[in-house]
Amino acid sequence: MSQFTFEAGAALIFLFLYLLLFIFLLFKYINRSIQLKSRWTVLFLHILIRLASQGCGIGFGMTGFANTGLFLAFLVLGAEGYFSLVLCTFRFLIAWHEENLPSHTSWLEPLRNDPTKPKPTSSQRTIQAYAFLFLGPFALFWYPDNAMAAIHSLLLYANLLIVLGGAFLSKADFRHLDAADTVRRLNLSKIMRTTGQGVFLACNAVLLGFVVVTALRDRRRRGVVHPTLVVLFVVWFPLIVRGAFGVLQSADLRFSYYNPDNYDAHGFTRSYTLMEYLLGVTTEWLACFLLCCTYHTSKVDSQDSIHDLKRFNEADEREDQERGGVRRNAV
Repeated sequence: MSQFTFEAGAALIFLFLYLLLFIFLLFKYINRSIQLKSRWTVLFLHILIRLASQGCGIGFGMTGFANTGLFLAFLVLGAEGYFSLVLCTFRFLIAWHEENLPSHTSWLEPLRNDPTKPKPTSSQRTIQAYAFLFLGPFALFWYPDNAMAAIHSLLLYANLLIVLGGAFLSKADFRHLDAADTVRRLNLSKIMRTTGQGVFLACNAVLLGFVVVTALRDRRRRGVVHPTLVVLFVVWFPLIVRGAFGVLQSADLRFSYYNPDNYDAHGFTRSYTLMEYLLGVTTEWLACFLLCCTYHTSKVDSQDSIHDLKRFNEADEREDQERGGVRRNAV
């Protein structure tokens, strides 16, 4: 028999909070304030994942272990939500580079459709994708101008380790913690999940370095730090708390989803629910909310970028015309 528990109430609150962010971005899409092919779509995807996760959280909170499928979906969607949020924050920094740097090119990845460089062929793009997929950061020896591809591959590997580690541990018999199979699954899952969460934490540390370097260069160039960079710097704090909590959950069974002591007859205990939502869900929502706020701090940037690129292309065309005229006169 289902009942509305403390856990279901917490999930419902954050379902409503994420729904507000969903409506905000949906409205911006409808009135064409933001484009579909932009960083905002990555954030929109994160919000959709979190909405699904919170829906599963409500269902699990009301039905308990009568529906274990909801519980597993809640865990998987939670991991994917954090992965998409970290990736999204990197995309926001790259978008700031492309809209504000004089070159309109991020030093984290090459500009797509760069008018100053020949367009890569489909085979070249495929080779580069496979290089970063199989070699990870070592592919930077061949593609040193695409650090983001290396980070993306690291995040993918880390996410895979977390999901596989959780799936491996879900089959353990926690009624017999001293059994050989349970101990083996606990140890292997701990290694996999802690490694994955550790990579996420390391990528967050790298993100801070990138934001700080960008802010220092921006201050040196313009005399002030762009407000979007200030927001991205603040975003890092809830992200690092979320990352540290993820490592703690993986390394210490007391904080793990898979510890039977963290459950009662209806699902999570009240104390574990409070810890999970304060250190896990709240930090993610706060980071997501702050990223939405960059719409207001960078609203003019995209227009400036368009005008600057037009001026760049017009100047390039004039230079080509002048060179053509010189050649004709010489003939």
